[in-house]
Amino acid sequence: MRLLEWKLKPHDWMIAYTRQTEWIERRGIFLWLAFVAGGLGGGLYLVSLFFNSLWGMFTGWLIIVVLKGGFHLAYLGKPLRFWRIVLRPQTSWIARGLIFVALFIGFGVIQLGFSYWLPGTAGEAIFKVLAGIIAFAVIAYTGFAMNYVKGIPFWNSALLPVLYISSGILAGFGLITAIGLYDGNVDIAAAETGSRWLLIVSALIIAIYLWSATYMGTTGKQSVIEQIRGSVAPVFWVGVVMLGIIIPIAISVSSYYAGEVSRLLLIIAIISELIGSLALKYSILKVGIYTPLLPTSAY
Repeated sequence: MRLLEWKLKPHDWMIAYTRQTEWIERRGIFLWLAFVAGGLGGGLYLVSLFFNSLWGMFTGWLIIVVLKGGFHLAYLGKPLRFWRIVLRPQTSWIARGLIFVALFIGFGVIQLGFSYWLPGTAGEAIFKVLAGIIAFAVIAYTGFAMNYVKGIPFWNSALLPVLYISSGILAGFGLITAIGLYDGNVDIAAAETGSRWLLIVSALIIAIYLWSATYMGTTGKQSVIEQIRGSVAPVFWVGVVMLGIIIPIAISVSSYYAGEVSRLLLIIAIISELIGSLALKYSILKVGIYTPLLPTSAY
């Protein structure tokens, strides 16, 4: 198998494995951060609906408005012209993502108004449902946007949207736990239980996703090799596995058997989960490799 080449000579991209850079290098960093912010904000909003935490809902809404929206506009390069892409949703999932953000901003602010001034009314219930559906779409669309890029086999998996959904909701449980340290309305024990199960589910999805990618031809297998043994391996093993899964699970299990956990350990677990979310999306974007136009066995 030909070794992966990052510094390509002219036309080498036709016969060599070529890593995509548009979505993770230079201005592409903003897109990565937008994807992360969408998962954090959408996940926190959905989990806050479950716990009926107004502070959590507002914080999730704010993350999407300020961070996700801001990073998306920065990625576009000419933010004042973003309305052109919004008017053409059929062109890309990025356009649809901006529409989801715009809808969430509108439905979310109305829902927050109802929840603050008119709690328990039919209007609050209706807009909680509408905003919750759009928040779910904000989380999920990232996986579909990447899945749509047919030239990168590693991303062409039905598990990718599922992985992004589980990662976003897991981050939401982590953030709601942090809010629960200062908001007595949040059941921290229930939030820990949700995090514990989602950590296990997310770890299984990651393992199955990587295993299935090895059957997506030599290019998909090359992406997996880069993920676990190549230049991205430190990000994956330290950021995703150690900080994002092992440390939070260890703290969660210890708190389950001890009956309680210190605030310091909770904060460590929350920070570890957030770093894991950042690292997961970074590593998946970083090892996106295009299939050579000419078969690698031809030379």
